Amino acid sequence: MKEDILFQNLVKLIFLSLFTGSLLFSVAFLNAQTTLEDIAEAKKLQSENNCRKAIQLFQSALQKNRNSIDAKLGVADCSFRLGAFRESKKFYLEILDREPKHISAVAGLSEIYLLNSDFAAITKLIDPLLAEFPNNTSLRITEAKSLQKQGKLDSAIYKIKTLATRLEEPSDLLRMLAELYFTKQNYTDSYNAIDSYSKKEPNDPEGFAFKAKVLLYQHYFHPDQLQAVLTSVEDALQNSLNLDPKGEQARFFSVYHDIILANINSNKEIKKKAFRTIYELAREFPDNQLYHSLEANLAWELGETKFATYHYRRALQLDDLDEILRFEAEQYTISQEKEESKLRRELGDYRRDRFYSEKHSLYHKSSVFHLKRAKDLSPQTPVIRKELLEFYNQTGEAVKYTNLLLRLREEDPNSFKLQNKLEFSIKNIKDSLEFREGYIQIDPNAIQENVVRYSPEVFVFDMESSLAFPYHLQAGRLLSEALRYNLKHMQSVRVVEGDEFQYIRGLLKETSFHPFSQTLPFTIDNLHLLDGKRNNASKIRYVVHGKYKMKDGDIRLDVSVYDRNSLRDIATWSTNQRGRDSLPTIIHRIAEQIKVLLPKEGKILKVKKDEVIVSLGKDDGLQKSLKLEFQRKGKPLFQGEITELGKSISSVKPNARGWEKELATGDDVILPMDSQIEKKDK
Repeated sequence: MKEDILFQNLVKLIFLSLFTGSLLFSVAFLNAQTTLEDIAEAKKLQSENNCRKAIQLFQSALQKNRNSIDAKLGVADCSFRLGAFRESKKFYLEILDREPKHISAVAGLSEIYLLNSDFAAITKLIDPLLAEFPNNTSLRITEAKSLQKQGKLDSAIYKIKTLATRLEEPSDLLRMLAELYFTKQNYTDSYNAIDSYSKKEPNDPEGFAFKAKVLLYQHYFHPDQLQAVLTSVEDALQNSLNLDPKGEQARFFSVYHDIILANINSNKEIKKKAFRTIYELAREFPDNQLYHSLEANLAWELGETKFATYHYRRALQLDDLDEILRFEAEQYTISQEKEESKLRRELGDYRRDRFYSEKHSLYHKSSVFHLKRAKDLSPQTPVIRKELLEFYNQTGEAVKYTNLLLRLREEDPNSFKLQNKLEFSIKNIKDSLEFREGYIQIDPNAIQENVVRYSPEVFVFDMESSLAFPYHLQAGRLLSEALRYNLKHMQSVRVVEGDEFQYIRGLLKETSFHPFSQTLPFTIDNLHLLDGKRNNASKIRYVVHGKYKMKDGDIRLDVSVYDRNSLRDIATWSTNQRGRDSLPTIIHRIAEQIKVLLPKEGKILKVKKDEVIVSLGKDDGLQKSLKLEFQRKGKPLFQGEITELGKSISSVKPNARGWEKELATGDDVILPMDSQIEKKDK
């Protein structure tokens, strides 16, 4: 009996053990099954570029199986795409702790090192594996990316091309080869490589998007060819979007395609289509400054001011060191918004603060740019007017100084301090040569200056980009506008602007313009159009033109001055600047060079009994000790000595007998080159 009981207990124990084991096995099996299902679903979402949902499933799989390499790799890859590089690095390292030769983890970790240009870490990671697996395409592509960022393009191309030939051109190597050729600006070989890749991988939307990109860049500097290739670009983009309607690259380059097509055909509807696309991209990728700045630009052009205002502010929040974007936003607010608008006020405050920062620095001369921009943006701000008053007083701008005092007195008529300043200023004006000769008129509420300037006249062409598809759509036009802005505040240089400038632009655009940037290229054959509105008036002699390059926050300008009389460039300068205040700094440098280069020339305004009044003065850099030369139709007559020097005019005593019979109103007056050289030496 006792033995039967023991036997029954043994049977129950065995049965219980078997049942427990089978139950644990079933649970583990079901758990493994759901883990694999999560990973499979996550990989599908990842292939559709939906990493936000994919990473949740990968993390769910990790909770069920902490040792899943596939789940860790998925979390690492998706974290990288979403910009969580620290999280991504953590999981790549966990994978390599368990499997040191895991190629995908090595490639992923190398991408993170590449972001920080840690080339030594990449070499240490991949070299041992390359020795063991010399024909592994992922490792070679990782090596090539490192060489590419180091600028060793020839070495990268050689290694990828050699391996591609050895392995009968696998698609991933062809894709890398296309990118390397593109970086080297060898667009023909890049196109051939990506075309071969697309034939091998017809279901990859990125391949077709890259093909469209290559075609656009290949023909950027040849507008006629660019126009001809638009159909092929559209086909490639459509193929990409058919495979992946949400493809970022295809949608972005469709914006470029539509901008070009809209400008060629003057079609506003096509430009609206481009605007809608960039609108969607800017919301999907809220930290992409390029998308916001491009949307703002298109919104301005299409009259969508609410969108323009929002996206200019957002783009500047993402990078407040972007000098071109800031100047563009200022141009927009000055033309489209009221002075009390939030964005315009913020931009004016920024210029005011930069003026204070630079006022007493080494770059104090370029700080004037900030003050004048602050005046344009916030002319009624008391602090700005106070600084302007001080600036006008220091620089001898008596008329502007007095007019500003008059406006301030209207607002505060009981201020004795203002009244005293005003009386003293008006007294000085009455003592000036300009007032005595009738070129300044004092009215109760304003001072009017009527001096006609005959300084050298300059037409500034749009700057042309040295790089295809510049980061800022309007950069070439904006740089020229900034240069015109600086030059027109120099009394010794006259700049073609206003209605005449717009009229000339219209004539030039009919002959040639770039369909993407809408810049008007400098060509000698079109220079006769500059005189379209000048029948018998003097022609525009000097033409400023040049190229620019913006890369990694650095602005570089190469500017030349063309003389239409001598039919050649008479000077060329190159300058660059990086970081905050780079725009006003380089613009000031170029403007000063132009000012020094151009001759100091004017005309006789009056012929008096003992002297003549000429349209040259302190503003033109004259000093009382200098001698001026009189000319008629380019032929020298004789010289004269300055007897009284005014701000914008001078009294000159000719050094020749009988000069009263020789000189006439309208004759030319110049500062001889030897006098200019002597002045510089002093």
